[in-house]
Amino acid sequence: MPEQCQQRLLRLLILLSALLALPAAAQSPLRIAIIIDDLGYSLYLGQQAIELPGALTYSILPQLRYSNIIARRAHKRGKEVMLHLPMQTTDGRALGPGGLHQALSRAEFARQVRVNLATVPHVAGVNNHMGSLLTRDPGAMRWLMQELRCFDDLYFVDSRTDIRTVAREYARDAGLAHAARDVFLDNRQNPDYVRSQLGVLIARAREHGTAIGIGHPYPTTLAVLAEELPRLADQGIQLVPVSQLVETERNPKLWHASLSPLQTVAKNSKQ
Repeated sequence: MPEQCQQRLLRLLILLSALLALPAAAQSPLRIAIIIDDLGYSLYLGQQAIELPGALTYSILPQLRYSNIIARRAHKRGKEVMLHLPMQTTDGRALGPGGLHQALSRAEFARQVRVNLATVPHVAGVNNHMGSLLTRDPGAMRWLMQELRCFDDLYFVDSRTDIRTVAREYARDAGLAHAARDVFLDNRQNPDYVRSQLGVLIARAREHGTAIGIGHPYPTTLAVLAEELPRLADQGIQLVPVSQLVETERNPKLWHASLSPLQTVAKNSKQ
């Protein structure tokens, strides 16, 4: 082997050895995103959530008294804003303003999505509020993702309120960047439980490199996050906006809402 080639090979081996010697965190930073859902009802709790340290993401319900102002305040603080889109549940609970359900026609469905987006400024992405029934309806999810595709650079996060959800599959098919929730932080309003769930989220990130958690503007959750978020860096964890964790692989067959053939599944499907 010529001497020049030997020197190049030696340099490559030295570089490879150095990379292998780096700590795992240095090779691939562990990143988590935390979404605070259900904002818009209370300006006080919304402001408390916005004041939490770090790159949290704020998902705001549409057409509520404080939806617009909380979105604007979050954006002004450099925080990422999402639309928390109400969707039909299996138990028939009230959805609040702007809810999507199977009885809507295609035109009504699209109009509702657009009205909701208009009431929450600075939206970077969308996730479902409830939706245990609608997110498993292929027709409804096709309509939704086709509609969101009309807006530049939106992503969709599946909150995974039902294990039979097909939301992420149809987001991918429509060409939307997408992700799914890994951990709910506060199904129980207990500080030790919330702290434990945050630990589960971090463990998930250590296993997979990234993880997405969802919490709510409950006083207990806000207090625990205020205490624990400043400690993440010491654990080798980086808190990032959701947009940094969404996947962008796309189905070669991309749909556009104005061009795609429509199905009537959303109105009648009981899947």
